[in-house]
Amino acid sequence: MYTIIGSDGKQYGPVTAEQLRQWIKEGRASAHTQTRAEGAATWQPLGSIPELASCFGAVPAPSAPPAAPTAPTSGGPVRIPSYLPQAILVTLCCCPLFGILAMFYAAQVNGKLLAGNVAGAMESSHTAKTWCWIAFGFGLAFYIMIVVIWPLLSLFLGKACIFRF
Repeated sequence: MYTIIGSDGKQYGPVTAEQLRQWIKEGRASAHTQTRAEGAATWQPLGSIPELASCFGAVPAPSAPPAAPTAPTSGGPVRIPSYLPQAILVTLCCCPLFGILAMFYAAQVNGKLLAGNVAGAMESSHTAKTWCWIAFGFGLAFYIMIVVIWPLLSLFLGKACIFRF
């Protein structure tokens, strides 16, 4: 019995070797489809399983190593944080430019999950988180400049009112 990760990022199985042969004939699985044998801890390309390698003939080497499976092994729903609340907060309080970028990527996470694109959802989540931190950093730097550096400059330059522009 085997479990595979389909091109949509979802797990299918456990299925028999005969069912996998049928899926290979139908084009639903390829030599590079990530597969885990029942009881095995690691995933491997379907073409590297001796029992099924004959279905592919000569298998060309993949141009890039196959991505590690991202679907959970427990069979439960995948939970990937979207960082949308954080993106809205940094947009309003820190740096609107970078906050909007964070919101753009955060808004993509749930849509990609619903479409079954777990890898894409994880990438959008990571990008949204990165932009949130960048926006927070720029906002923090701006507030430090306003609260600390501006009064010091005014003091050294002899300005009477520190908030006159």
